[in-house]
Amino acid sequence: MIQLEHVTVTAKPDAVLLNDLSVILDAPTTAIIGENGSGKSTLAKVLAGLIEYTGSATINDIEVATGRKQLSGRVGMIIANAAAQVIMPSVAEDVALSLRHLPKDELDPKLQAVLAEHHLEELADRPALSLSSGQLQRLALASVLATSPEVLIADEPTTMLDARYAKLVAEQLFYGPHRQLVLITHDLNLASRCDDILWIHDAEIAHRGPAAIDHYLEHVG
Repeated sequence: MIQLEHVTVTAKPDAVLLNDLSVILDAPTTAIIGENGSGKSTLAKVLAGLIEYTGSATINDIEVATGRKQLSGRVGMIIANAAAQVIMPSVAEDVALSLRHLPKDELDPKLQAVLAEHHLEELADRPALSLSSGQLQRLALASVLATSPEVLIADEPTTMLDARYAKLVAEQLFYGPHRQLVLITHDLNLASRCDDILWIHDAEIAHRGPAAIDHYLEHVG
């Protein structure tokens, strides 16, 4: 469960990126929708421990700001620009980095299983930065999911993908081991598959629930 209490994020000199946000996210899948600059990605960064905030943000009763070691491996995040997230030279090496905690005799079988699950076996030895955007996104997702996170934060994970790759990534997001998914997206069809929906507008929650999409569409006209 994710709980935010009076979370505020500001940027100098006086820009408010999130304004006194209080909400409990306890659905298996939650979509966060809204216009560019509304605060969606800022919320994702708060949950991933990537940005400072005031107030309280807890994931499974662990404060994000002070519990980063405890949450490491338990909270995973993928972003739209997978090239900025993939850091190892080859596909296999990037996934193996996420599995480095395993004993040697367990690492290789697990690595092969993860590559197969994400349809990356034939790309295992390829230089990561030679991949297409869709392949890179699948690699980034594979590397994050290899740690079996309890919470997965996906910030615009299908934005740069064609229809085929977007479908593959969506299937990996929604189907798999039990975990909580927080999906930041402009894809309203994808958002509608979630159990809960939040529309964020001007750094605040404008509407919550299935009708949030309708209210958002009325707003953008």
